[in-house]
Amino acid sequence: MNRRLDLWVVIGMMSIGLMVQVMGTPASAQTSERRPFANLGPVDIDFGAINVGELKSVPVTVRNLTTQTLDVSGGGININGFSGSLGNCPVSIPAGTTCTMAYRFRPLAGDGLEVTGTTGLSLSAGSEFQSFPISLRGRGVGTLVELTPNTIDFGNTFLGQTSTVPITVTNTRDTALVFNVGLFSPAGGFVLSGGTCGGSLAPAASCQFNATYTPGQLGQVSNQTVVTASITVQGQTWTEDYPIAVRGQGVNTVGLVHLRPPSIGFGKVKLGKRASVPIRYTNTAASSVDLGGGGFSQIGSDGGAFQALGVAPGMGCSGSAVAVGATCSISYALRPHELRAFNGNTSITFFVQNVFQPEPLTFTGTGVGALAQVSPLLVDFGTVDIGTIIGVPVTVVNDGDTPLINFIGGSVSAPFSGSTNCTGTLAVGASCVYTFRFQATPTSLGAHETQTGITFTNEQGLQPVHTITLRARGTAVLFSSGFE
Repeated sequence: MNRRLDLWVVIGMMSIGLMVQVMGTPASAQTSERRPFANLGPVDIDFGAINVGELKSVPVTVRNLTTQTLDVSGGGININGFSGSLGNCPVSIPAGTTCTMAYRFRPLAGDGLEVTGTTGLSLSAGSEFQSFPISLRGRGVGTLVELTPNTIDFGNTFLGQTSTVPITVTNTRDTALVFNVGLFSPAGGFVLSGGTCGGSLAPAASCQFNATYTPGQLGQVSNQTVVTASITVQGQTWTEDYPIAVRGQGVNTVGLVHLRPPSIGFGKVKLGKRASVPIRYTNTAASSVDLGGGGFSQIGSDGGAFQALGVAPGMGCSGSAVAVGATCSISYALRPHELRAFNGNTSITFFVQNVFQPEPLTFTGTGVGALAQVSPLLVDFGTVDIGTIIGVPVTVVNDGDTPLINFIGGSVSAPFSGSTNCTGTLAVGASCVYTFRFQATPTSLGAHETQTGITFTNEQGLQPVHTITLRARGTAVLFSSGFE
């Protein structure tokens, strides 16, 4: 005969106290515990790493196991970016029916720190009720907007002449953002002007504002200001500040060419995504000027993170010379392959016969975020009644700028199962789904946990591995509370 332990568990949810007696038995046998009013799951959700300000949603399935209507109360949450809704679940769930709620996470900060939230859903039939605790967690990563560059060295600039460097802002979130461009005080010859940017930016849109430098005196000056971006959803506001640092030197001669900027800080750039900035140069000599260099060594590119994109087409511009008075540009890019700071350097040499003007170029930037969004990473299906199957989707979203290929993994063994439409190539902006399920059967009673891995690559060969954890508890009942 098996020895039975009486374990009293106190569940306090939503200011409601409930005392439940749980009868411990082997996992392989039927239990004599009180049958739950419903199958509800998942009850423990790890959303994983989500872009700050971006909304992710996970469905929670509710199945009424009784022969009576179940009244729903509680389950709400509004903390640390978590929220919830009844979805298609009515406040009174008819006997034997199934509906789907939703819990969501929109990170408030992109610092990578895990935040948590808990709530509880109460189901009642007459004078009896049961509470179901729900735990949520997740991490915010990346930035609210993509802004580059954020550090600009205008280099040597003629007194009274204006040098301009465009700063690109891209809204990668699902709602419009509002931003405010700060002022330099004192100006010191630096100005941030609107360019193509107004006061707001639609989802998926980009605009440029201009950083300009007009020196009024000889010598080097520096300054800084802040661009503030914010989005507001259902009364909740997300705000981030983006510091802009500038420097330049007023001169009365610049040699063969005037090049700007010789130093670029790309700022925070999403993992695997390319950010680019043009470097312009103007021939101030009396004849055509030749040029050479400008490419990267393996060390200078910091492992291939920085890249020269070539000379842009233009009148008097080629990869080897610049005509008299012509202004040409070479774009340089950062595509981070790791979550760290990057530093690169190269140089361009301009020359006419025996006169040489070397221009060293330096680059910095930081890789942030993830190659793609994979959520959720942990799914606890909760207590599942025998004969019931519960499924939860794990969604992969390609929010980068190159397709994702070579999807591998996602296999699980019974009593869990899985399927996917993540095959072939996942285009930019597209999503695919791994669906994981748990089925409670006479052979799958008790607690179960498993892990699986999902991996894929982009065209540059980045291959992250995402670990998915699944938990569930199968149960069957010899006698119940009279709701059958």
